Amino acid sequence: MYLRIKNNEINYPYSLQKLREDYQNTSFPSEITESLMNQYNIFEVRITPKPNDYTKNIVEGTPLLIDGLYYQNWQQTDASTSEINQRIETKWQEIREIRNGLLLECDWTQLSDIPIETKNNWQSYRQQLRDVTNQLNPFSIVWPVKP
Repeated sequence: MYLRIKNNEINYPYSLQKLREDYQNTSFPSEITESLMNQYNIFEVRITPKPNDYTKNIVEGTPLLIDGLYYQNWQQTDASTSEINQRIETKWQEIREIRNGLLLECDWTQLSDIPIETKNNWQSYRQQLRDVTNQLNPFSIVWPVKP
């Protein structure tokens, strides 16, 4: 990820492909060096982890210059109650899909020819899977461990 400063304005995101497009009459080497990027005021942007908070609206802002390096910048604002509720419902749907897939994977354990001890161990696990949706927060689910 890169940015380019032109006329004191930051152009972000920017790419080396975009540099080639902007200067079609210039022959660039296949490997563009840092020195060459500096000539065109192009700077690498260090990736920072995107915050993971369902109660916030998170958008990428203009990178920040810190100690001579540019870093990806995440701007957060409070989400509305309806946005939060929608995210929670979407996450519960995702949890149910995962849970249903895990139940399908172990359906074989309840067949009539499976030894009773094995069947009982898996019955407990399967019940714990069904109870996953009784947890309070779909963003911090504790999944049961397969026997």
